[in-house]
Amino acid sequence: MEKLIYEIGETEEGIFLERPNRFICKVKLKNNSEVLVHVHDSGRIKELLYEGNIVNIRRAKNIEKRKTQWDLISARAEDGENILLNSAFHRYISENILRDEEISPFGKIDFLKAEVKIGHSRLDYLLKKDNKEIWLEIKGASLVENKKVIFPDAPSIRATKHLDTLINILETNEKNVRASVMFLVFRDSDIFTPNWETDKVFSEAFYQARKKGVEVFIIQLKLKNGNIYYTDKKIHIQEIVKGK
Repeated sequence: MEKLIYEIGETEEGIFLERPNRFICKVKLKNNSEVLVHVHDSGRIKELLYEGNIVNIRRAKNIEKRKTQWDLISARAEDGENILLNSAFHRYISENILRDEEISPFGKIDFLKAEVKIGHSRLDYLLKKDNKEIWLEIKGASLVENKKVIFPDAPSIRATKHLDTLINILETNEKNVRASVMFLVFRDSDIFTPNWETDKVFSEAFYQARKKGVEVFIIQLKLKNGNIYYTDKKIHIQEIVKGK
């Protein structure tokens, strides 16, 4: 099943030239002009952002308040699939999933609030269902090798902190609370695994969180013709390997 959940709209195709820093890249447009583009993704993404690759960008709004007039939207993978690379859309995509009881992993919810502070952390959502609180963090994943989605693609102290927060919620509250993390996967994948080589601390925290009762949901998404589609494809979590 595929279901439209978010419309990005029209974009302009260009050729990726370089990424001078985490937040800026240079793109050549079809008229051969070069433009500076904002990269709203702190990951390395070297397998997608390399010289000569096809990318899609979109003119930004409120450009008088910005250094760049364009936003990076997606990049072309080797198999021709366009991969969303703008984490600013994660909020809208995830909220549309959560509010749609047909596709939400929680079914029908009674309450939703975004960006909720708890302790020294801020989590993406606080939901309520059947008189239970559900604390939820959202992560986007685009690094895929041989149909295996790997997260994170760069060391992420923040992601580990969020897992620790979710574990602490379960350990310090009564049974009427749930803690969850949802990974939004933007490339066709069969298996999910934490990135042991890049971030061993996060990887250990991931399996510890599952052991403690943190629920993990892996959502397969597709970008087609400027639209984001939810799919019901199941992505399995790789069990921890001995010696890791």
